Amino acid sequence: MRANDSKTSGVGSVLLGVVAIALAGMVGTVGLINQVGELSPKVGDIVSFDPMDSMSRDMQALLPAMLADDRPGVACVLDVRTIHANGGSVIIEAREPRADFAYRVHWAGPRSSNDGSNCGSSADLLVNLEDIEVLAMAAGGYGVPAGKQAGVFWRSAAAAQ
Repeated sequence: MRANDSKTSGVGSVLLGVVAIALAGMVGTVGLINQVGELSPKVGDIVSFDPMDSMSRDMQALLPAMLADDRPGVACVLDVRTIHANGGSVIIEAREPRADFAYRVHWAGPRSSNDGSNCGSSADLLVNLEDIEVLAMAAGGYGVPAGKQAGVFWRSAAAAQ
């Protein structure tokens, strides 16, 4: 009778181990799903182009944008090569409840395009998620380069040493 009890406790230990691994896997999966939702750009994120940075020669994206002033059909283009050559930035201001062109951004820079589809030197625009991601990829990511985040005047003496 004792031999039978040890087999039962061995099977119970294996089942308990399998259940523990399954629960850990489920917790990890739920955590991963939550983080995937956080990967999209957030309000306040900035995409900054510095003409001094290098950029791939293959980057030829022309990204459509709509003016955010509710004039139907009025659109302009964000030409990644032009923006990179001249500098500029896009700041995400809001997420709109639209299926397409769901992000309201503020564009600022010398020009967004070299032709008649230029957005101007400053404009509030509506763009879609994929185009924001293309802009971020072309700029080297979200944010301002580390060397430009603080002016010389505001740096502490300890940071300078």
